[in-house]
Amino acid sequence: MEKTYTCELCRDTGFLKTEKGVKPCPCRYGQDDVNKLLRIPKRYWNVSFENYKPSHPSQSKALLIARKFAYTFNPDEGKGLTFVGSPGVGKTHLAVSVLKEIYKRKRIKGIFFDTKDLIYKLKMLMDEGKDIRFLNYILNHPLLLLDDLGSERLNDWQRELISYIITQRYNNMKSTIITTNYKLESEEPLSKIGYDLSSRLGDNVVSKIYEMTYVVVVGGVDRRKIPGEK
Repeated sequence: MEKTYTCELCRDTGFLKTEKGVKPCPCRYGQDDVNKLLRIPKRYWNVSFENYKPSHPSQSKALLIARKFAYTFNPDEGKGLTFVGSPGVGKTHLAVSVLKEIYKRKRIKGIFFDTKDLIYKLKMLMDEGKDIRFLNYILNHPLLLLDDLGSERLNDWQRELISYIITQRYNNMKSTIITTNYKLESEEPLSKIGYDLSSRLGDNVVSKIYEMTYVVVVGGVDRRKIPGEK
């Protein structure tokens, strides 16, 4: 009988051979280290598929889609997910759970960025003349989570920056996970979502999001306003 390994990447040795020598395998990281490795904010360190509690039919469907995506993820396909819904319905919970599950199963290191924070960091680095390396990191990373896309007030430069990041990742088939409180287009009938992403980022960007991700609508009430819920 063929032997199975907890980590197929290093075959449970704890080390990987690379062109630059031997390095520790990611499986050696503890849970807190994994959260830091994926840049997950502390508020979401404990979230998982197991503790996501659907309270609306669309949430149950979103959970199934998210699980299937994580379990079958193939970075070569260049596909991602876009979670669309009003605030507090668990979009980030699901997105972070996908990030963690992909790392757990595939050892593919995704990275989390709040979109406002990403824009701020890039602006700061550009002012210091140090933006190229970080921007290339964002553009070429195999899996990127852009949280809360569209919530920021965008000037022309910021809009162009977001458009550039999404376009480059689209062209190079890099997988992207997006959460947004905005429906993608003005004619899309989503209750309690009064604004659309198309008017904020442009039709061209939204068109690429449709092609490069599976769009998942998450309904329900704001969990943050319910005592005991997150």
